[in-house]
Parts: sequence; C-alpha cells; structure tokens
Amino acid sequence: MHHGPRKSSLSSAAAQNGLLFGTALCTSHLLSQPLTRAILRECSIVTSEYEMKWDAICQVPELPDYASADGLVSFASDNSLALHGHTLWWHEAIPSALRNAADNRFREAALEHLRATVTRYAGQMHSWDVVNEPLEPAHGRGNGLRETRFAAAFGPDYIETAFREAASLDPRAVLVLNEMGLEYTSPAAEQKRRQMLALLEREKARGTPIACLGIQSHLTALEQPRDHQELRAFLREVRAMGLSVMITEMDVSDHLCPRDRKQRDTIVAETYRAYLDLVLDEAEVLAVSTWGLSDDRTWLNGFRPRPDGAPQRPLLFDGAIRRKPAWHAVKDALATNRTVT
Repeated sequence: MHHGPRKSSLSSAAAQNGLLFGTALCTSHLLSQPLTRAILRECSIVTSEYEMKWDAICQVPELPDYASADGLVSFASDNSLALHGHTLWWHEAIPSALRNAADNRFREAALEHLRATVTRYAGQMHSWDVVNEPLEPAHGRGNGLRETRFAAAFGPDYIETAFREAASLDPRAVLVLNEMGLEYTSPAAEQKRRQMLALLEREKARGTPIACLGIQSHLTALEQPRDHQELRAFLREVRAMGLSVMITEMDVSDHLCPRDRKQRDTIVAETYRAYLDLVLDEAEVLAVSTWGLSDDRTWLNGFRPRPDGAPQRPLLFDGAIRRKPAWHAVKDALATNRTVT
C-alpha cells in the first residue's frame, strides 16, 4: 500500500482518528516554497489568517476586494485542502469607515458583508468562524457578552442573527463560535467557561445553528497545567450538549521559559502534548490547527516578546522549516488511539 511522502505527516496521524490537522495561512506564506511544501505535506485543512476578515475585504466599504481571499480558496481547492473561514464577525476586524457609523448603517453593512462573503464561497468551505470572541467577563454584563459594535447595533441576539444567516446561505459548512481564553487557569477564565456554557445553552434553546465551539488555544508554556480539571469538566459539558470542538489557533508562547533553546523546545513540546491529550480525550474534535507552522512567522514576537529579546519558538517547525520536538509531540497526540467513554 503506497501512501507517498505524506505517510509520516501530521495530517496522516490525525486521519487515523478521523481528525483534520492544519494551520493558518496567508498569501505571503505561498511565496516561500519550503513553507508551501510543508503545508502541503502536513496539512489537511488551512485557515485564512487575515484575508477573509471584514476589514481586509472592505478597506473601502463600497468596494469589497476578494482577490486575496479568492487566492487562498484556489490554493486550497487546487490542493484538496479543506478550508476554514476566519472570521465573519469580529470586533477587531471592522472597517475603519464603519467603526463610528450609526447603528442602522452598521447593521446593514455587517449583514451585507456576511451575506456577500458566505454566498461567494458557499459549498467550498469546510467551516466558518461565524462569530469570534463574543465574551469578555471584565465588561460586567450579566450574560458575559463583550461590549462591541455588534452587540450595540444588533442587541444580544447578534449571534443568533449571524448563525442563522450563515446557515441559510452555506448549509453544508460547519458553523463555529470561536473564543479565546477558555483554556487558561485563572478565575477570569473559569468565569468565561461558565459564561460560554450559559451562552451555548441559551443559543441552543433558541435554535441558533451553532455546530461547533472553536477553542483558540493560544497557550503559555509553564502556565498551562498538565491536568486542568476545570477545562476537562467544561469540555465534558460541551460534549454533552452535542457540540463538536475545533482547536483553531494553537501555539505555545515560550516567554516564561529559560533562554536555552533545547530546554525551551522541550517545555513547549510537553505543553502541546499534555494539552492535546486532555482535549482529545474529552471532546469530539473535528480539527486541530496551529496559528502558523514555522517560528519565523509567529505573531508572538510582536504580541508577547521575550524579556531577553530572544525570538520566540512557539510552533512546530523552526525558521528553516525543520521539525522541532513540538512536531513529534503533536504527531504522537494526534495518532494516539482514544476510546471515548
């Protein structure tokens, strides 16, 4: 039985358990042949890193420009990769011309963008992050919803509105509610998990067609516990509601780790392994995606630089596209045979 070069890949390891493995990708990644080759070898799904965001498509609201997004869709379909659309409605991806628009103008524009984008790619997408980062406990609303233009303009039913629209236009796609910070150990994270369960129960009771919870999984080495009982309990409740899970943006910040590369790489790899073991044991996971494949492309150097100035090493390949211990850790976790109780 000949499998070609993909035999020892993350996607083939994931496929043993019916999972997809993938990464976030943007147009500039495709200019690097070594990186493109690694994506084609390792991945069965790719996420549009920014080209499908509202502010990227509608830099001029009246003149939406889908050229970059179209390029990623073509790349995925030419190479038989599933595609995850990121993201239809997110408070940080609002075109600047609309940030202070009147509520009715904002509502019109938000719906127009959602309908145009979903219609353009309907039938070609594996899944959509329909709404991204809806919760912020610190904003103090009883329902936990983040104070955003969407919440202000539509009211609290904006989530239902978005999912119903997307479902009617692309009925085959998996519709995902994507959220950050659900993985952490802090009291704020536990509050967010409680609020997310309440939100999912509320939306399910109204018939909102949310199929899947996206867990971003931006982790921090030395802060993410090996056995996180609260996270385990949360994932069991999500599963009991009949919702699947996607790990959508996984990486492991090493800003707390010692400078020594070998030590850092070991700690990062162990963080990936323990986290994936826990989530894959407890949830019905459809896909596991990292936020980039190679360390030289990580957003973390800008977002959370190391105090000593050394570049971060949060991903599965180094800048020369060589596999790191994290690659092996992820592969082993994906390939592990799990009997879900």
